[in-house]
Amino acid sequence: MIIANSRSISQSEGRPRSGLKRPWILCLALVSALSFLILGSVIAGTALASTPGCPDCPDWVNFNEWWDRYHTGPNEADPGSSTGKLQDQALKSREEKAATEIAEDEYETPELLVDPKDDLDGRVLLDARPPADYEGGHLPGARNLYWRWIRPAGSLDPELAVAELRRLGVNETDSIVVYGNGDDSAYLFWALECLGHKNLSRMDGDIKAISNLELVSNAPRLNESNYTSAMRQGLLVNESVLGQAKGSIGVQIVDARSSFSDYATSRISNSMNLKTSDLYSDPEARTLKSAGELEELFSGRGIDEDKVQMVYGTPEACSLYFALMAMGYKATVLDGDWWRDTDYAISSIS
Repeated sequence: MIIANSRSISQSEGRPRSGLKRPWILCLALVSALSFLILGSVIAGTALASTPGCPDCPDWVNFNEWWDRYHTGPNEADPGSSTGKLQDQALKSREEKAATEIAEDEYETPELLVDPKDDLDGRVLLDARPPADYEGGHLPGARNLYWRWIRPAGSLDPELAVAELRRLGVNETDSIVVYGNGDDSAYLFWALECLGHKNLSRMDGDIKAISNLELVSNAPRLNESNYTSAMRQGLLVNESVLGQAKGSIGVQIVDARSSFSDYATSRISNSMNLKTSDLYSDPEARTLKSAGELEELFSGRGIDEDKVQMVYGTPEACSLYFALMAMGYKATVLDGDWWRDTDYAISSIS
């Protein structure tokens, strides 16, 4: 039997291999090709993914890097495709618009911004820094209104703000300039706007970063005033207003927190992210970018001047609010973190 079988096998060696061998080889080749494609997809997905199972999700640590990756120029798209042509047209239009607007270096409401070297005689100066910083050196005549004093429960208390202004001898007809470090002066600026104060400006840049300024340590002697407010309710967002904004195509919700990972962990649904650090020409001194640069930033991030921007993530949100107002946009502020406990809060990280 073994000899016979051996002879049978040896006789078949000279036959064409199109019988059993070819399908087996084709199957092997097909499986190999399929495995290669699957492996390539996994590798590509791993390279692009920033969230497990979500290859198109943004990089929650570095938003700008993710933005640049997915908002490419026309050279990175197929120039022969309709997508490449549309991208080319859109980029060209945006570049032309940006070039025109950068040349226009005037804010829409320049009176909101005060240079530290401007003549401040006759104006009431409010220092929004902590008392220790104020006592360590402040502008002559400045009065200390620490921004946290008027939000003891984590959001603005209008009655307490009015009481503090009375204590400091501020009148509703005074021309006020607020200053400080970080976002504290921006918060105080927004709070005073909520109270309806009309003659109001903010100093450009951090007071600690401005050199050659005369600073004093003595506090002025003050007489209490009878300050009255005329609340602008539209500038202070509550849950009812947030619900209305969520259902409106005329409102853009913007997260201004500096950490994009915070945005990923918990944010208001359908909101966009714009870090306040992007607003400054000098991040250390925190001096505002030119009007043209801000317009390029806002238009590039999809901020629509025909819509209302509801910004949140205080106190950073107030810095964005100020920049939007200086540029003539319509903005409002959601103060505090209460939105985290509403049905509008979502997370991109499980």
